[in-house]
Amino acid sequence: MTIDIFAKTKESTIPTWATFKVAGDNAQGTYVGKIVGLIDGYGNKQIVYQLLQDDESVLNIGFGLNKKVIHEEMNQVRFGQVIGFKYKGMVTYQDKRTGKDNQVKDFGFYQDPKIVNEKWLTEHKDNMPTVSRTTNNDNDGSMTAEEEAANKAFDDLGEKDKSAENDVPFSSKDSKTNEDKLAEIEKFAIDKLGATDSKTAKEKVMEVTEIAFIPVNYDRILEKLAAQ
Repeated sequence: MTIDIFAKTKESTIPTWATFKVAGDNAQGTYVGKIVGLIDGYGNKQIVYQLLQDDESVLNIGFGLNKKVIHEEMNQVRFGQVIGFKYKGMVTYQDKRTGKDNQVKDFGFYQDPKIVNEKWLTEHKDNMPTVSRTTNNDNDGSMTAEEEAANKAFDDLGEKDKSAENDVPFSSKDSKTNEDKLAEIEKFAIDKLGATDSKTAKEKVMEVTEIAFIPVNYDRILEKLAAQ
């Protein structure tokens, strides 16, 4: 028997990625998916939350494993709830190991267990989504034992600012991800070198430091800029 697959199903759509560049940027939708273990463009593991939009498209929103407050709150959220994330801007925290002030992105999270997508819940009552894992994670916290141990390194940051503390990136070398290092470099270029945007920041920084503008060199670039 011939089945007309085009009449029976909808076209698969590729999720788009949310971007948060300016304070106030936000994204909301029905929580329909969670992917654990994806690697972002800077080589850091992240958890991706998928939000269904009114036009049936899906929006991916990824947060590094260091965003502990967000992940802890999301563990209480159920598929089918309508939720939202809002970028609040950059916040400053002091790394107690180095004594340096660092800037990280701060996010607001909005949810109410009573606010749900009734239509979606009805349609999916017999086939609710499950958490997708791209790595062998065995616990409900969505982190391996190694990742949990790594996150304990944040404990020495104290209780100064919960939102900032849990946005502090972690790596075996220092407390900043490549994304945060890039933000520092671009801010320096704009504030001190006369750059006007990311492109001119890259040009100005390479001109001053004579170092190739690639992630592996971010530490060297920051050191060189600090000496200016």
